[in-house]
Amino acid sequence: MHSKIIACFIGLMVFCISWNFANISALFQTAKAEDAPTLENLYINPEGKTKPEAIIFYNSANFTPRINQAISLIITILTARYVKKMHAYLINIEQHPEFISAFNLSEPLTLVLIRISDGAAFGYERITDLTDGIDDIPSYTQMLTEKIDNFLSIQAEN
Repeated sequence: MHSKIIACFIGLMVFCISWNFANISALFQTAKAEDAPTLENLYINPEGKTKPEAIIFYNSANFTPRINQAISLIITILTARYVKKMHAYLINIEQHPEFISAFNLSEPLTLVLIRISDGAAFGYERITDLTDGIDDIPSYTQMLTEKIDNFLSIQAEN
């Protein structure tokens, strides 16, 4: 089971890198567990940051092909529409449990948006049920884009 999870994650990262390496590297800040940002610099004290943060939290203990598909779709949407508008992270909560209580994470997949302005965080929003509707990509894209835009008050790039 553990090797399936690793294979799914590696497949996801290879897909992302091969899909559009320049855009992904501009949006996603880290993929290595040891380099993952801390709760302090993402939310509590985001000094020097001026862009919102988007964090995809997944739980490798509950990883399924459907979650892998949802993560791929979320990354595609964020990369295509928000490269210049925000920073994004993909974090395994199994390796970073400090985020669970800070953002009240209870699902195996959650997108957390953090509103940041002038180096200070001004709230966050959790988007859950991210595996619902992934078979209808246009509707899923519209739903996620509307939630992001509404919370962050920004316009997506088309």
